[in-house]
Amino acid sequence: MREKVGTPQRHLIGLLLGAVLAVSCSSGAGDVTETARPQADAVSASIVRILGFGCGAPSLGSGVAVEPNLIVTSGHIVTGRDPESLAVVEPDGTERRATLVGFDQDLDLAALRVDDAVFAPVRLLDPIELDRTTPDAAGVAIGVRSRSGEHFINEIEFVVDAPVTVNWDGVFRDTESRFAGIRVNAEIERGDSGSPLFVNDTDVIGLIHSKNRSGLPRGYAVSAAQIETWLTTIDPSIEVTADRCA
Repeated sequence: MREKVGTPQRHLIGLLLGAVLAVSCSSGAGDVTETARPQADAVSASIVRILGFGCGAPSLGSGVAVEPNLIVTSGHIVTGRDPESLAVVEPDGTERRATLVGFDQDLDLAALRVDDAVFAPVRLLDPIELDRTTPDAAGVAIGVRSRSGEHFINEIEFVVDAPVTVNWDGVFRDTESRFAGIRVNAEIERGDSGSPLFVNDTDVIGLIHSKNRSGLPRGYAVSAAQIETWLTTIDPSIEVTADRCA
């Protein structure tokens, strides 16, 4: 199934149906664990809030650890941010300096290296394989948000509707882009971007990309399979830039 969407921070515009893009995820394919509602306390060492300032506004979004010192988040969260302002905040409020080491405007992905941290990495699980073994799989998108200077864990229940190919106009709204994604039924709000989709305490099937603009309780995520493939293309030791405002 193929989905046509618009810019994430301006929500989704339109739908176009087609065929599924199946991307294998080496850490998940053929080794699917049973799904169970994840516990926020159990995943708190894996999730962070993304901080950054630039383009007239602060960053809004979350991220998840895929290595002990590597965080993956949504690309549109980091665009135009002053590199010196980039940081991650743990659920307990601990703030750590972060370095941008990966950015892809077509896949809406970014990676941040956090040198002075040891996070608990999640396992990236192929949502297509999960769909074969556990139809209508459900879980919880878990991120870190803040209110009045206080940080807290935010939970959004979701049900997988279908793996899809998402066609959209890229982070900067000027390309014809596509990625392997997931359509989920969930109440997604602004600021939920980058929240990982947990199907148990260790397995993540994707990262929230955007919500449905029409008002339906539906959203889209970059699949864990797509994230896994993208991670092989970056070098976490090399700093990159994404200095253009989205």
